[in-house]
Amino acid sequence: MNAVVTIAMGPDHQKMSKLTHPSIEAYAKKIRADFICIDEQKVSDTTPHWEKFQIFTLLNKYERIIYLDTDLIVREDCPNLFDVVPKLFLGAFNEAPFTDRSKELLIDICRDYGVTLPKWDGRYFNTGVLVISRHHKQIFKKPDREIFNFYEQSYLNMRIAAERISMFELEHKFNRMTCMDRFTGEERFASYIIHYAGVPQVAMVMDLIPRDIEKWEQDEGNYNYQRHIYVSVTGGYGDQIEAEPAVRFMREQLYPDDDFVVATHWPRLFSHFDSKVTVVEQGQADLKNDTPYFICQTLPDPKSRMWEMISHLMCHTVNFASIALMKRELPIKDRQIKFDVKLNDVSNLFDVIGAQDIKDWVVVHPGAHWNSKTFPVSWWQAVIDGLVEKGKTVCIVGKDDPGDGPTFKPGARGTVNVVCPEGCYDLRNLLDLGSLAALLSMAGTLISNDSFPIHLAGAFDNNIILIPSCKHPDYILPWRNGSMYYKAVALYKRLVIDDVESRPTQCYQTSAEVENINWVDYLLDPTEVVGVIG
Repeated sequence: MNAVVTIAMGPDHQKMSKLTHPSIEAYAKKIRADFICIDEQKVSDTTPHWEKFQIFTLLNKYERIIYLDTDLIVREDCPNLFDVVPKLFLGAFNEAPFTDRSKELLIDICRDYGVTLPKWDGRYFNTGVLVISRHHKQIFKKPDREIFNFYEQSYLNMRIAAERISMFELEHKFNRMTCMDRFTGEERFASYIIHYAGVPQVAMVMDLIPRDIEKWEQDEGNYNYQRHIYVSVTGGYGDQIEAEPAVRFMREQLYPDDDFVVATHWPRLFSHFDSKVTVVEQGQADLKNDTPYFICQTLPDPKSRMWEMISHLMCHTVNFASIALMKRELPIKDRQIKFDVKLNDVSNLFDVIGAQDIKDWVVVHPGAHWNSKTFPVSWWQAVIDGLVEKGKTVCIVGKDDPGDGPTFKPGARGTVNVVCPEGCYDLRNLLDLGSLAALLSMAGTLISNDSFPIHLAGAFDNNIILIPSCKHPDYILPWRNGSMYYKAVALYKRLVIDDVESRPTQCYQTSAEVENINWVDYLLDPTEVVGVIG
């Protein structure tokens, strides 16, 4: 014989039971088990939670028991947990990966009961849903002292660990708690059992339960629910556009039919996403109430575990974003940036430069950023002058915004103060994102250091000449046609990053932001750069 057991003691739980017990009783009937509600205090000295140890006696009669807290509801199609959990195993949901309390709770309960665990595997089980067999009887023998530590839950976990009980880990869909919201982005209705543990107020639970039951009744036979994905795209302009392939892959390949929100400082970078994707400016997302969102970042905090494992400077930016979002690198064919140039962008560009053929133009972005990315003005000036002398039509792009201090704007940095010679177009501060993209899509060549225009050019088919310094060109150049070196070249003697301590044995923080650089050691002569242009 088998039984489904719950506990309902005290006015709050008695009231709650009128809402939840019909689904629990229906489940017991479906799996041909007796339904037992413990509603009398028989073994506990403190809280009703310890009445769970009446299971010790019930196992004399019943061979197997499914224990369900009263603050949960069961969906009508929930599988028979006696079939899910092998008979020799104790079934429960391991909440340790999804909460941050298990270690401290086990330490405290072992201290309070004077128990030493020779070994603990780190698992901590929620005891709101248990699948129990008769040979687990001894762990349900109530202790003489009822020490509060998440009521009886930590005590049972101590017994499980001490006696090395063979455990079958139930999936969260058999014990869906609020702690799972941020890990799954999944509606609670998608689970077989909704457990309201973690909801802060009883009144809130009493309001949710009837609404959730009604929702299941309306959806009966069609329990397909969207996940809710919130992608926070952060960093500078370059970081955010290099994240585009990863965010797009995540949407199109992993979550094509789900609720997908992209938050970025520059929504235009993602305006080509399908119309069902919500693209908003950072901080402006209107997230729905009572909706679980899986929140992920393309550029996690430098103090995060990911940064401990992977250096942003030693990894291609597209790959870094992909690993941060999906724990994978993208297939090479999916690494190319996409940016749609609109007719209005071309019109805005020609409003600035006049309508003309620019396919042979050389675009130069003499970027100013970190000291180790900011080359001498004289070097850039020699490159620009040399190109003009060679008969090339040159245009200088960029925005003269220092981008630091109290006036910081994410991604806005600036250019070194070169002089625009006669016959050269100075477009600094004259182009917006769209018109810059239009320029790069039509011009023949781009020359720059590690900067946003280099990354944006990855969406187009022009020639790219990169002058790298504090990151290897293999980690900068955008992927196009399956290669980083398609119509692209990196020109340098050596890299500043080569002289920064970054070996695995380095114990202390270092930075690629290097002062007092002798650029003669790193930069090619400007004539060599000019000579590459045909």
